[in-house]
Amino acid sequence: MASFNQVYVDINLTAIKENINYTYELCKKKSIDLAVVAKSICADSRILEVIEKSPAGVIADSRLDNFAAFDTKMTRFLIRPSSYMEAEMVVKYSDISMQTSLESVIAIEKAAYKLGKTHDILIMIDLGDLRDGIYYADSKTIFELADYIHNSKSLLLAGISANYNCFSHLLPNSDNMNIMAGLFYKLSPYYDVSSPIVSCGNSSAVTLLTKNDIAIPKEINQFRMGETIVLGRDPSDNTFISGYRYDTFVLKAILIEVYDKPLDGKIMRRGVLSIGRQDLMIEHIIPIDERIRVLGACSDECVIDLSDAPEYKTGDFVKFQLEYDALMTLFAGNFFQKKYME
Repeated sequence: MASFNQVYVDINLTAIKENINYTYELCKKKSIDLAVVAKSICADSRILEVIEKSPAGVIADSRLDNFAAFDTKMTRFLIRPSSYMEAEMVVKYSDISMQTSLESVIAIEKAAYKLGKTHDILIMIDLGDLRDGIYYADSKTIFELADYIHNSKSLLLAGISANYNCFSHLLPNSDNMNIMAGLFYKLSPYYDVSSPIVSCGNSSAVTLLTKNDIAIPKEINQFRMGETIVLGRDPSDNTFISGYRYDTFVLKAILIEVYDKPLDGKIMRRGVLSIGRQDLMIEHIIPIDERIRVLGACSDECVIDLSDAPEYKTGDFVKFQLEYDALMTLFAGNFFQKKYME
């Protein structure tokens, strides 16, 4: 549905394409496969076209709704463990999924049998980020799940996976990566594919690709990259990465009011934008004009300080860069208009 709101996002498809290709080449040099994480763009058809034409063979998402919204020849990788109630949709709309609980795996097995399909599963390991995953030291649970998947006629144990910097700010290092490498060998009797996947890296591991200060164990053969591709940022420290383009998305919001108003005995030139917390996470937008400061927002409007940029007036647009949380929440809604740039 088209939005009447005067909020626009310029989407630079060429920049996104170049970031995918650059990431692919970085991974290739390390003998690592690239899974492009597309969850932030919520099945945007034009961006999906760019991903599909890229050299990457895997598209990853955490939302089954996004997978259901498009057809693709790429391998569809569900990167969030599912509940037993989602089992049939998991089999129908993804080719491979991360799983952590026996209850969900049993439900997926039944759904795969019902649909006449086989489904690949990666056992998700928690290396210390303390979000989802079986804790790496819980060998009993890991091997019980591996044994069940291996002995199923409708499931294939395709490897293991782990997350970084998603909850407790755990970053990749030699110790935790070698834990995954060791676990890979211990699970060897249970794999049902000739080339098991060890998916042990996301955008927070991008410096492992761009620098050589930490060796990546040869057993790790897949990285899942999203924020790095769509924004050119390293989420481990929220900085731009050399070699990447960060002109991928530009938010433009219109000023609906500009007035001088008193604050603590001083006069501040304040502007009001037609965008608020219902649209996106305001804390994660950055004015491109460095003279402008975001003061805060309510549900529908954002207030900015224009004291150092007095030439702005009502009806002018203010441009912002987006951090990942702002991008995800913006695309999850419908209150903005898209402008694509080739």
